[in-house]
Amino acid sequence: MKSPYNSHNYVLVLEQNSNDLQPLESLFHRLSCSMVVTDSPDQAVARASQVPPYLIILSGSQSAWSEELIHQFRHIADACDGTILALTDSHAPSWQRQEDNPGFDGFLVKPLHGDVLVSLLQSALARKSYGSQN
Repeated sequence: MKSPYNSHNYVLVLEQNSNDLQPLESLFHRLSCSMVVTDSPDQAVARASQVPPYLIILSGSQSAWSEELIHQFRHIADACDGTILALTDSHAPSWQRQEDNPGFDGFLVKPLHGDVLVSLLQSALARKSYGSQN
């Protein structure tokens, strides 16, 4: 697998107090998609600032994501036409209006299925490709 630091074609996952990323890691591995998992907001922002990913996934409790953190990720994602998604549990989804979540491009609900992830990756790459042409 290529190092994600050689290109912008990687997915950054901020995992806070979530112990069930194994299915996500397995899906990304099967899709030959580079994934970097960080366990602290500072580490995630530092990595994303150095080499912006095309997709940022915030996993864990939404209450752990400060408005400032989401703003920092939004700034990074906007600069490289990236996508920001929140990964929530199926038993406690965060269904809020988009106006109430201006930093996120959308929400994913666990458990994720391969078809959904493939579509998501294709959409995020298309968004990045389209944005870089303009």
